[in-house]
Amino acid sequence: MRITVALLALGLMACTGLAARAAPNALDARSPVLLEGAALRGETGLRLLVANDPPYVFDVDTGDVTPSGIPTMSSGTLSVVGVGGRSAVVVAHAAGKRADIYGVQGRGARLSPLGTGTNAWPASDGRHVWIQTAVRSRCALRQMALDGRQTGMPRAFPCATVNDPAGGSLGLVVGRTRVLNPQGRVVLQTRQGIWAVAGTKLVLAAPDSFALLDGKTGASRTLRWPSSAELDQPAVDPRGRYVALAFAVPSWPMRTLPPGWKGSGGFQVLDVWLLDTKTGTLSHVPGMPAFVSLKRTSMAWTDDGR
Repeated sequence: MRITVALLALGLMACTGLAARAAPNALDARSPVLLEGAALRGETGLRLLVANDPPYVFDVDTGDVTPSGIPTMSSGTLSVVGVGGRSAVVVAHAAGKRADIYGVQGRGARLSPLGTGTNAWPASDGRHVWIQTAVRSRCALRQMALDGRQTGMPRAFPCATVNDPAGGSLGLVVGRTRVLNPQGRVVLQTRQGIWAVAGTKLVLAAPDSFALLDGKTGASRTLRWPSSAELDQPAVDPRGRYVALAFAVPSWPMRTLPPGWKGSGGFQVLDVWLLDTKTGTLSHVPGMPAFVSLKRTSMAWTDDGR
């Protein structure tokens, strides 16, 4: 797994608010440090789809920049959703219009229009995407292949929001507490908010609790709350085993500048832990917690587990 600064690598959007804890003056026993990484050795094979306007593909090894072919937006919002660590979906939401949605595939960044909609989530097979459309208070769901082929007819479906995570192999998450299959039937309901889904394992979080739930067997295990910061957007391993849990402090109370800090204004902190959903173990990512600019920091997995 890589943490990318100033890029939205396969687009994970910043989101806090599922559950929150007050941020104290220290995160666990560690004080934040400047975010540093190891020098890359040899070819990485990494290509980043950057959520610029318009988006472009950045080759980490060569430094080459390739236009995506997606038109520039005069106003509105643009987000990128990773699909399987190798492809992505771009949701370009111009002001006052439905979002135009595009599939971007593979090393060649092949671009395919996927029509319009309101939200998009990756399907568990890494080759398809679920697209939601909304008219007034009614929503419909359709599945599209990333090359633009529609693989099923749209059907009425409860309205989800951009804050609802992808549902892994269980289906789709609606309202943070329900998992529905593509036919709209509730297959699982939880009391705690669903923070992430990896395969059939659900990470649940509430202001005072944190748990791992097996969606097939119903077995649940309580986990220690790993960080004292607010919940931020997690990143799920495309293979469905690991979840990078992100915690954020939007305003860090510090009177002196950290050594080497070149920023100005307030301080923000990111803390990342790795959850193995097979064993239930939590590992602190090296170099965390770290001072970052939260709006310019995101996480993404590659298809081979980096």
